[in-house]
Amino acid sequence: MRRFNLRKKTWTSSWSLLMFGGVSLLLTGVTQGADPAIFSETENNFTSELQLVSATAENCAPACVKDSCAITDSCCATDDSDDCCSGRLQGLFDDCCGNNWLADHGISLGGWTEVGLTFNGDRPANKSNAPVGANDISNGFMLNQFYFQLSKDAATNADCYGLGFQVDLLVGHDSNFTTATGLDNTWAGNDRGGVGVFGTDKDNIGIAMPQMYASFYAPIGNGVTVNVGHFYKTIGYEVVTAPDNFFYSHAYTMMYSEPFTHTGVLASSQINDNVSWTSGLTTGWDDFSNKDGTWSYLGGFTFTADDELSSLAFAVSSGTETTGAVLARDEDTRTIYSIVYTRQLTDCLTYVFQHDNGRQEKAFVNGDGNLENAHWYGINQYLFYDLTDNTKAGIRAEWWRDDDGFRLGGDGNYYNVTAGLNWNISDCLIVRPEVRWDWADNGLRPYDDGSDGSQFTVGSDLILSY
Repeated sequence: MRRFNLRKKTWTSSWSLLMFGGVSLLLTGVTQGADPAIFSETENNFTSELQLVSATAENCAPACVKDSCAITDSCCATDDSDDCCSGRLQGLFDDCCGNNWLADHGISLGGWTEVGLTFNGDRPANKSNAPVGANDISNGFMLNQFYFQLSKDAATNADCYGLGFQVDLLVGHDSNFTTATGLDNTWAGNDRGGVGVFGTDKDNIGIAMPQMYASFYAPIGNGVTVNVGHFYKTIGYEVVTAPDNFFYSHAYTMMYSEPFTHTGVLASSQINDNVSWTSGLTTGWDDFSNKDGTWSYLGGFTFTADDELSSLAFAVSSGTETTGAVLARDEDTRTIYSIVYTRQLTDCLTYVFQHDNGRQEKAFVNGDGNLENAHWYGINQYLFYDLTDNTKAGIRAEWWRDDDGFRLGGDGNYYNVTAGLNWNISDCLIVRPEVRWDWADNGLRPYDDGSDGSQFTVGSDLILSY
């Protein structure tokens, strides 16, 4: 039996060898007599099929998993990116194979931490650099912003209707400058200059939610986006979010001329390549609960030149605001407008001009017992120069006037000159050192705990984005 099988096996192997040889000779003859281009095309088609099968198999492979950035799947082993260990919040939902739960749903998650230190040679008794802000603590460490943003862009498809949202959470010293009546000072227990959630200590670290709104996009014209809820101001040049400013400290214009947040409805659209606009109704300045029971107008436009080297932005806010001297609420209107002009002078040099002008009706009672209007205004100028690809130098010169002391408490002119650097150590880490000189006239002594008419500070912050 074994002998029969052995012979059969040998006979079969011999037949297979003979068939293989014949097919080989046949293929050799065909290829020698055939057009080489035809054979090459056949080979390419066969290779393409193999690549398609390989790609399909790779797409169907299970997503890799990671544990403390340890690679546990072959798909990670072939990935030369650093997504596993990037440390970014969005990356927490990344499987290292190109899949991300948040991104798949059009949601973005990010944030930053801003810490800083400002030296004041006067060593104020109250340990404050005020009225300079938001780095108002002197010779002490500050956690300015521990910031988180969760958002979804409503206009991901310009041809379709869309829904989106934005939610920001701020923990830190800067919360005291971004709170809104009826929101942050209710659930977080802090207000401007008030008590933080961690008690009455000088650090006054609190919580604020400066943005919380829903977005609606409609493909009308070039597209219209409508935000409904709580959102940042559109007035002025400097903003609350630390990575979007050049300097660590803020101008008086930012701190005392303008609102920080609004609550209401705001529409925006790009009319053409040069002009965009915003328009809406809000509950006023930093007022979530609408304590006045009235609505204010918020709007403006931005014009950008064809060469995109210059732009001009105008914004205005006007409506009823309550003051301590109010006799008739429907007459105490507060109006402010800002003009911001930006010009790219050279490839490395940029100039910015800002003018704010604010007015409050029936703001205070004068010596004769009559109600007087208040007025505040100023001019800021900025010059920025790119030293290298990751280092930029800047200077800010400001003149700001507070008529009758309505906004800051002293009738006079305030000045500051600030010079600084921005050093991008990496894509997510920036250091912003600066030196600043402040002074006031008309006999004002707002510095060094109210004992000096000028002040010199040296400060720096560090921003880690994730």
